[in-house]
Amino acid sequence: MKKFFIQLILLVVLTFLFLEYALKPENFSAFLGGFDGGTPSETQTQVKIASTTITVDVADTKAKRAKGLGGRTSLDPNSGMLFIFDSPAKQRFWMKGLQFPLDIIFISNNRIVDIMPNIQPPMEGQIDSELPIYTPKTESDMVLEVNGGFVSSHNIHIGDTIEVQTISELPAD
Repeated sequence: MKKFFIQLILLVVLTFLFLEYALKPENFSAFLGGFDGGTPSETQTQVKIASTTITVDVADTKAKRAKGLGGRTSLDPNSGMLFIFDSPAKQRFWMKGLQFPLDIIFISNNRIVDIMPNIQPPMEGQIDSELPIYTPKTESDMVLEVNGGFVSSHNIHIGDTIEVQTISELPAD
């Protein structure tokens, strides 16, 4: 009888632990098509460079920065990814998993300090140790990745200033 109660208690504890784990969406977000368990987005972030407005996804955590645009097959026109860093440094990038050309814009104190145009995706089957590392000439605290050719077609240059805006998508009450 004592053995039965121990087994029953063990079963209850294991069931509780399983349910505690299974009911947290972040524990299986890979199966939810990107759902992150948070509230639906009520804002979008835009970067303005002169008269050009770019809608961006923000990579402001180590995990988001590590993933970057890897795995995506394309970017919409006038869109990109803005990497935000805690402190200025010579931010190094590689194109692991990238499937389309990119322009990389390095930014410090809201001013463009370097541009690497038309970076090509890696060759199919290229191993990680052979991927080029892209390092700017100077330190930056933000990096903007946009479609290859975007910089030249929008006349963007080193020295241009940028403005990051968060826009509410909900109508005002």
